[in-house]
Amino acid sequence: MVARRLRARALFLDADRVHLRALALVAHGAARYGGRPALATWLAERVDRAAEEVLAELERETREGARAPTAGVWVELAGPLGLAPAAARAVCVALCRRSHPEREAFLRLVLRRESLDELAHEAGVSASAYARRARSTLDAVLSAAQDERN
Repeated sequence: MVARRLRARALFLDADRVHLRALALVAHGAARYGGRPALATWLAERVDRAAEEVLAELERETREGARAPTAGVWVELAGPLGLAPAAARAVCVALCRRSHPEREAFLRLVLRRESLDELAHEAGVSASAYARRARSTLDAVLSAAQDERN
């Protein structure tokens, strides 16, 4: 469920970290769960809250210049992108703080290289408007990577 929620929301977070946080939130709230909303909705809400909490921690780590990770998703992501792990973390924070339409445009157009015309049609916007979504996110990513290098 965690990976599915992160994909649906186009969030670039460590799924293992979000999963662990979601487990803690579920365990903490389980005794108070009274059957409403439906269990699937309640669990999705816990996962979404876990993602927001993890993102807030990553923002704090980035802002405070926390020690660069030496293992995990940031190291795995950093290598292929030619970034230091701390920069990869900052890039993911920048991506996650964009609006959902911007994140989705970046993911589908830039990373997955899907057809601009098809994506714009699907989103109900012009191709230039869709491309601007992806471009503004790319600019935020590049800025975050540059800030982390300095």
